Amino acid sequence: MKLSKTKESIYASLSTAKMRRKHGLFIVEGAKSVYDTIDTFEAEALIVGKNTQINDISFTDKIFEADDSQLQHISRQQSLPDMIAIYKLPQREEQIPELKTGHLYVVLDGIQDPGNMGTIIRTSHWFGVNTIFASIDTVDLYNPKVIQSTMGSLGRVRVIYCDIKALLERNNHIPVYGTLLDGKNIYQAKLMDTGFIIFGNEGNGISEPIRKLVNKPLLIPPYNHNHSESLNVGVAAGITLAMFRKE
Repeated sequence: MKLSKTKESIYASLSTAKMRRKHGLFIVEGAKSVYDTIDTFEAEALIVGKNTQINDISFTDKIFEADDSQLQHISRQQSLPDMIAIYKLPQREEQIPELKTGHLYVVLDGIQDPGNMGTIIRTSHWFGVNTIFASIDTVDLYNPKVIQSTMGSLGRVRVIYCDIKALLERNNHIPVYGTLLDGKNIYQAKLMDTGFIIFGNEGNGISEPIRKLVNKPLLIPPYNHNHSESLNVGVAAGITLAMFRKE
């Protein structure tokens, strides 16, 4: 089927959170990312270029052919994607869950940069963390730049937006780790296989109400002390999760 101008206009508007909420849709670009997420989310439409090969996709009534100008209009990538999926937004979970021990949970406290958010999701997937909790003021999971940065891990990691303080207080049987200047050297600390691992805002770090609930503070020390800046939060997440998974 040919893609109509009406659908093209709607799909092109999905780069903003307001329009994603209005239409209940979000966008995933590129064949690899589409194939990595196609079994996780409910598809509204699959948009392909004229010469794009489609493999192992069960539905045919939702596939639309688009020319290059239409793909460019919908896409937010610099290079033209060969495939674009339009998915229905999943319903957000409202309740604060009661969690079991024996798992690591990543917690994002006010992360604003979409690239950092996507990198942390991808890194969590790599290190076997299946659930991320995000504060309400954390960047929208379905921001196109977040999705692009996850490199297909979006469908493998569950991200739940909630009141982080309430989450930690309800699950006070689980240790709370966070990187703080007065924390214990992460290379020397005894790390457990259960815990919340908190990563804070790029400029301000972990917020004060959440910082008070950190009972296992950690520090990633620099090789030398000639650094005026802190580590990028995506890099810090990679180092921290690697240390937790160290055998």
